[in-house]
Amino acid sequence: MSVPGSKSVTNRALLLAALSGGRATVSGAPTSRDTALMVGALRALGVPVEVDGERVEFAGHDGLRGGGNVDCGLAGTVMRFVPPAAALADGPVTFDGDPRARERPMDTVLDALRALGARIEGPPGSAGSVVRSLPFVLHGTGGLTGGDVVIDASASSQFVSGLLLSAPATTRA
Repeated sequence: MSVPGSKSVTNRALLLAALSGGRATVSGAPTSRDTALMVGALRALGVPVEVDGERVEFAGHDGLRGGGNVDCGLAGTVMRFVPPAAALADGPVTFDGDPRARERPMDTVLDALRALGARIEGPPGSAGSVVRSLPFVLHGTGGLTGGDVVIDASASSQFVSGLLLSAPATTRA
């Protein structure tokens, strides 16, 4: 019997492979909705990625692009890991998900990104209040300064993981 790979570990590996900018392969990726949503999110950021069963291949690229739409579905790893990466993209990235995902709080990661200099707002036509959940638009500027940020990770370690996965790509890692 073959034990399937972990969705959470797989999505971490997929994001790291994408952030490397080089050629990479992730093997043993489970064929789950969460994996498919992460691959879709990375494609929305301009990452050249191909899936063949449980094998995910990345081609080299020159950085993350804005202009895409990320469907988070119900995947917590996509909602919490991809926004810090999108802050490194060179333009706006729209995030949304399933109706139940819109009920999940995102303020921990969004406030941390704001503290690091990212601009986040509601979707076009929304009121001017501070966005705390899906949907939102993150306006990437091609980089993020980085630095110290304090967050409450008691609700989920994924908030910390998401920030740490993208931290090496900031200028003050």
